[in-house]
Amino acid sequence: METTLSLGDKSGVADARRRAMHMAQSVGLSEKSQADVALIVTEAATNILKYAGHGEISLKSASEDGANRLDVFALDRGPGIGNLGAACSDGFSTGGSLGAGLGTIARHSTLFDVCSIAGSGTALFARVGEGAVAQRSPFLVGTRATPKLGQTVSGDAWAVRHAGDSMWLTLIDGLGHGPLAAEASRRAVDVFMASDPSGSPADMLRNVHLGIKGTRGAVMAIAKLDPVNFMLSFAGVGNIIAIVHGGETSQHLLSTDGTVGYNMRVVRHTEARWVPGSVFIATTDGLSTRWNLNRHPGLTSRHPSLIASVLHRDFARDVDDATVVVVKAL
Repeated sequence: METTLSLGDKSGVADARRRAMHMAQSVGLSEKSQADVALIVTEAATNILKYAGHGEISLKSASEDGANRLDVFALDRGPGIGNLGAACSDGFSTGGSLGAGLGTIARHSTLFDVCSIAGSGTALFARVGEGAVAQRSPFLVGTRATPKLGQTVSGDAWAVRHAGDSMWLTLIDGLGHGPLAAEASRRAVDVFMASDPSGSPADMLRNVHLGIKGTRGAVMAIAKLDPVNFMLSFAGVGNIIAIVHGGETSQHLLSTDGTVGYNMRVVRHTEARWVPGSVFIATTDGLSTRWNLNRHPGLTSRHPSLIASVLHRDFARDVDDATVVVVKAL
């Protein structure tokens, strides 16, 4: 479950806290964790109003493999925080300084990350989680997805699956908007999840192409991330934008023109190096094609959920479904 609330006045703080508490209860978090969620959302929302004037709180709950969690994202385009390290120290609070409450938020979070750029705003990610601790994975995944303004469902979809040591990921944009676009992308996810992972991403795309004929069709990208052989394999059809970032360089992964399920040409296969620290980013066309990482120095060092949220905040367009998927190699 996911919801986003705009903040413009003090009434929004109470509303965000109520929504967060309801979601924390619904996902099965304990009373202590619910209290942590309430404190985090209150501090984060208050900071947005005090220092940026307006912004948004996004809440995302999940329950899987015996673990329950609620993720809180606080995003603004305010003046930013000058000394982020000091601001994140527990107990840091000087009347005229930015960042009051960040140390408290970090202390009450299971997972915490924040980035801030002078003049560009601040983005905060705090997770409160309980239950089984998943086995350490060589991948961290983060996403941010919103439907077109006025729509209740998104025509975008994404999915991951594991096969041996590798992880497969897909990002799909069903043509158009609304329920029919969502049906096309859901069908594509179903075929992707059921396909034989012994081939290449291009092979899997061809299988999906056959499996979703009769729908509106979709643009789609598939990546196979292989940490053993330090290799990322990629194939895409349509206008999904994808890059692999490593060190100081970014490699654009090119897709083939066409529509999966309708008119698909010979699919181009691309490979890139995949090593610890590498970051894979894929976006649908709900994000401006001008998105880039140069506006956000150091962003790729943050948690993938924070990377996705910042890119979405700065480049998403409300005239289309917009999705960002980020994977980081550990």
